[in-house]
Amino acid sequence: MRQLFFAAPLLISFANAAQAADWTGFYVGGNGGYGLAKATADFSGFGVPLLSGSEKLDGAVYGGQAGYNYQIGRVVLGVETDLMGTSQKATGSQVCPAATCGIAVTESSDDSIPWLGTLRLRGGFAIDRFLIYATGGAGYGLFKSTQTLTTLLGSVTTSASDQRLAWVAGAGIEAAITRNWSVKLEYLYLDTGTFNTTYSVLGVGAIVEQSRMTESMTRIGVNYRF
Repeated sequence: MRQLFFAAPLLISFANAAQAADWTGFYVGGNGGYGLAKATADFSGFGVPLLSGSEKLDGAVYGGQAGYNYQIGRVVLGVETDLMGTSQKATGSQVCPAATCGIAVTESSDDSIPWLGTLRLRGGFAIDRFLIYATGGAGYGLFKSTQTLTTLLGSVTTSASDQRLAWVAGAGIEAAITRNWSVKLEYLYLDTGTFNTTYSVLGVGAIVEQSRMTESMTRIGVNYRF
């Protein structure tokens, strides 16, 4: 009985240590998940809308992250950066009839997102071993696009590898497994805003493409805190 009496406070101490986590410090880790991007394009000539289209680029996302947290009571503030490769890609085509464009124009595209990254602030609340947080900041990445516009008079192909900036926001939950290791589930949304590309097409003239890309990403990750 005496042994049980002295062991009880020790068990309670271990239980409390297992439930409470100290999130302050630097950390590194890896992540993987699924990304779904939507690319939209509106084509116009001489200010007149010609055709519009959209496509979805989906695939795996995978990479690593590093960051720093500082805990004040239950409030946890921090900053995180990550860099990921992706397998997201898509192809598509559409036609602008002669009645609309003056001459039939076929547009085909082959797009992909080889890599992307983010730099974000994080803020949340610690509850026992869990950290529930919101996050936001800047995103960036490489968007590869090959656009071909074809008429009876010929075709023009433009290949671009543009590094685009985006704003990013999201939320997640992280659980401490041990003093150093934790796992997380996270959702991020990225938006590039609109950007323009100009083509010169035989029989039509200058065509302006106004594009925008958004990305929804869900991933799981593991972190090691120093």
